[in-house]
Amino acid sequence: TVPEYRIHVLTEKALLAGVAPAQVAELVHDYIAGTKIGTIAVPSAREPVDIILRVPPADRAWESQILSLRVRNQAGKQVPLASIVTIEKTTQAKPIVDRDQHEVVYVTGDLLGSSPVYATYTLNNMLNGKTLDGVHLYTGNLGFMPAQPNDITHYQILWGGDMRLTLDVFRDLGAAFIVALVFIYLMLVAYYQSFIMPIIVMGAIPLTLIGVFPGHWLLNTPFNATSMIGVIALAGVVVRNSLLLIDFIIEYRREGYPLDEAVIEAGAVRFRPILLTALAIMFGSAIMVSDPVFGGLAVSLIFGTFASTMLTLIVIPLLYFLWERHLERKTPEVS
Repeated sequence: TVPEYRIHVLTEKALLAGVAPAQVAELVHDYIAGTKIGTIAVPSAREPVDIILRVPPADRAWESQILSLRVRNQAGKQVPLASIVTIEKTTQAKPIVDRDQHEVVYVTGDLLGSSPVYATYTLNNMLNGKTLDGVHLYTGNLGFMPAQPNDITHYQILWGGDMRLTLDVFRDLGAAFIVALVFIYLMLVAYYQSFIMPIIVMGAIPLTLIGVFPGHWLLNTPFNATSMIGVIALAGVVVRNSLLLIDFIIEYRREGYPLDEAVIEAGAVRFRPILLTALAIMFGSAIMVSDPVFGGLAVSLIFGTFASTMLTLIVIPLLYFLWERHLERKTPEVS
């Protein structure tokens, strides 16, 4: 059990003294819990922070301190609280919080200026393996599937809230990305009537990651769900560039150009349209960089497009050139 103090307002005495019971409740609440007196703007906070005026704990720990308070009545006179209230000391059962038939203690908090992923993993590494009162502390529930306590003889931290939601979103977006890649591959197989050519075309997709992650690091932007959406969107954009490059190479080959000249000519012809398309995406996304929600999407599109565009013009024609050379060497052996 835990001690409990109940304050009873003597209604008749309070009304005779010109004090409403609600005034007593408000006074005691403000004295113990504090009262809001204004707000202040903090650079690292998105919204104004409340200013709470609160009596120090040492000055509000005893019932005698509460009884010494005075409340103003309707006539403006100070009425001692001891004359209109009584305090009853009782006990109540200590609440036991449980979840999934396990005792649990909830620790909550808000983050400012950071993604929950980075903060949670930092705390996870700090707390995992610690010893509290001779009992080991373990952390968990950071996988893509929710976990349950697996050992009741130790303390275990299970992360929830925004972190759990973030992991679920990344899991779903990852599955959507894989499905998108499969559909792109199948469409390219149907278009080229080949299983290898679509792999060459889709080789531009990994090149986007070369720009996405350094871009987030350079701008100090956390990689979040909208960043992942940008990576998925880039898959379709960069494949289009590869598709046009290879189609032009094939068209030049049909006109009788040697393989090396066809590769060079296609790159030269498609350089300006590919570059202009990339610049349009980058400048169009730049307006979202400072947005707290869609900033990650903008960073992924800008830096992913930049890296992929620069590398696609070199890597994709080179891969196609090497593959065609490989086929030419094998042709005499087959014949």
